[in-house]
Amino acid sequence: MNLPDHEHTILIFDSNEEHLKESLAVVEAAGYDAVVAGETGEATAALEQVDYAAVLLSASDSGRELGQFIREFTPLKAPVIALVPADIEDPDKVARGMCADGFIRAPLDERGLEVFLSVGRQLLEERRRPQAIAQVAQPDLPGHRTGFHLFEDIKDLLVVEVRRAKRYGYPLSILLVRLDPIPAVHQLAKPDLPREITQGLGSAISRSLRVIDLPIQYADDAILVFLPHTDLAGAEEVGRRVKRRIRRITYRDEELTCQITASVGVAGIEAGDNLTFSKLIKNATSALRAAQLKGGDRVMKRMPSVERSLDSSSKKDAASADAASADAASADAASANAASADAASADAASADAGAADPADPADPAS
Repeated sequence: MNLPDHEHTILIFDSNEEHLKESLAVVEAAGYDAVVAGETGEATAALEQVDYAAVLLSASDSGRELGQFIREFTPLKAPVIALVPADIEDPDKVARGMCADGFIRAPLDERGLEVFLSVGRQLLEERRRPQAIAQVAQPDLPGHRTGFHLFEDIKDLLVVEVRRAKRYGYPLSILLVRLDPIPAVHQLAKPDLPREITQGLGSAISRSLRVIDLPIQYADDAILVFLPHTDLAGAEEVGRRVKRRIRRITYRDEELTCQITASVGVAGIEAGDNLTFSKLIKNATSALRAAQLKGGDRVMKRMPSVERSLDSSSKKDAASADAASADAASADAASANAASADAASADAASADAGAADPADPADPAS
């Protein structure tokens, strides 16, 4: 393949040769260069050589594998587009399964491509902001020493990303990692030891993450890990990897030797959740405390459905109870009226026939 060396290029992957040619024609007609791949091996090789404006993946098993590969094993920040057949009922679900930023229904056309790319350019700019922030970080800031982003510098970006996840219905999770208490003898000898060790955890934590995940210096003794496009189950697994790597660390100097462990709190949002970023942080903090209460060196997660029921269900349940009471009162009144009407009818019938049937003891109207 003849690969261009600039960002005005779109990678197109489709195992169907005819569909691949059709997409190529549209991309070139829109004024973009294109790199095409019909096999995953070609696509993964192409991903190593060009910084793309976007990646277009056909909705297929191979497309899903490639989308997951891009998110987990490449530094690509450009938008990934899922090209979904027109007869698919839930294209959003398909796109999420492919780790794509969105979808376009097949067949591809210039207008749909341009609309997506215009949004994709904004997404690309926001994804690159953490890199720019890290480059201008001052040497005396904690984030510079750990190699992590500084919470105060990128918290606005995190808020925007949480809002986007809620708007488009894709999962997002965070981890809050904090060292477990170090034995008192070590704390007496070196009171700043927890902070020093936290600043040295950068390598262990970073090796447990994907390229798109953001490790953040949240406090002197705590690391926040931001996991876009990751559900709670996936975040819990990342938390376990982080915990295992930290557990391998033994701190040694001339005076002290101590084994390091950490607790991890996990929280996230999924489709339908209405959590704010601050509430997400609060949930992760709650999960972290639960992990510490259980003895530390463990991962605990806070379920979003629990938070949703605590926040919103009480009013809904009260309203439902009031409505049920009103319905019951209406039903009792209707039953009483109906019983009176039946009794009047029975009396009239008895007068006409000259005889009355004995009342049924089980009849509520008796």
